[in-house]
Amino acid sequence: MIAAGAIIGWKVGWSMLLGGIINYGFLAPKMVEIGAIDSSKLGYRAIVQWSTWAGASIMVTSGLFMFALQSKTILRAFKGIKNIFLLKSEKKGYVSSIEVPSIWFVGGSFLSGIGCIMVLHYAFNTSWWMGIIAVVLTFFLAIVAARATGESDITPIGAMGKITQLVFGVIAPSNMVTNLMTASVTAGAAGSTADLLTDLKSGYLLGANPRKQFIAQFLGIFAGTLIVVPAFYILVPDASALGSDKWPAPSAQVWAAVAKLLSNGIDSLHPTARLGILIGGLIGIIIPVIEIIFPKHKKYIPSAMGLGLSMVIPFYNSLSMFIGAFIALMLEKKLPKIADKYIIPLSSGIIAGESIMGVFIALSDAKDMVKELFLNLFRSSK
Repeated sequence: MIAAGAIIGWKVGWSMLLGGIINYGFLAPKMVEIGAIDSSKLGYRAIVQWSTWAGASIMVTSGLFMFALQSKTILRAFKGIKNIFLLKSEKKGYVSSIEVPSIWFVGGSFLSGIGCIMVLHYAFNTSWWMGIIAVVLTFFLAIVAARATGESDITPIGAMGKITQLVFGVIAPSNMVTNLMTASVTAGAAGSTADLLTDLKSGYLLGANPRKQFIAQFLGIFAGTLIVVPAFYILVPDASALGSDKWPAPSAQVWAAVAKLLSNGIDSLHPTARLGILIGGLIGIIIPVIEIIFPKHKKYIPSAMGLGLSMVIPFYNSLSMFIGAFIALMLEKKLPKIADKYIIPLSSGIIAGESIMGVFIALSDAKDMVKELFLNLFRSSK
């Protein structure tokens, strides 16, 4: 988390510390006093079950508001849709031999769309027509996300997913599974679209062949699935651990909170949580407005995403990220050349190193679990 703080920068770092102090130092103790937080189960999970509503509200309204401000980008994205489906005969030559044919895109979009609809239906009991709506909506939102990434280098993944959640909150108001899974399709497609565009642009700058990159990325889908799914179950054998101190899963907390709100209704929440949604929603809009009015003073205005995120993760994570951001800031001021050259690579290495060690530890635990399982089977057979 210290390394992550060095990467995200000073503004988000101090915003997260500020939000963490407000949430865990002032709001949570007050909510325990009035009974909004169950004191008998006091801990991270109990606190975040209350604070998630305000934090999620800040992030959702901020993301949607900033997305709405990109109206020109959205219009330009939709104007380019017709060019995607114009399957004109492509002239043979060097360029056509290294570019990705349009038919690959159209055919791939159709097949992958059918695949998503089938998974939604058979794995999550989403009706066929809802699956079709989710895929069609995802197609348009992914185009907008791609355009936003290309123009600003910012991908509004959260906002894209929340739009789908809001749509299915109306279509299927009591179905949390449908709400979450359809939104996951949108957010996944929007994120993948932006990531692949960045990869293709990097490859272009380095002289890589776009068609070969496309094929490599396509094969990566299957390789990634074969590795990621088992790795997840090794690391998190029990999904109920998500949202605990060990696996805070802040993004999952936000998605779940929105789904619960849309399915159960706002009346099911504690009055203070409802007030938190209202105040958080206003803060998520007010902060970007202040940044627009006072662009020269942006560095003194807290990050809405930083404030919101600090309310859905443990305080020590916010503190660690602040420490990392502070160290990076000092290096940038005292040793700018060294900071520019080493902060990102060093931080990335720290994150990767910890992740790899975590996998080795998990594999070691899994080996012991498998050994114990076989021993128990052997004893029971005797």
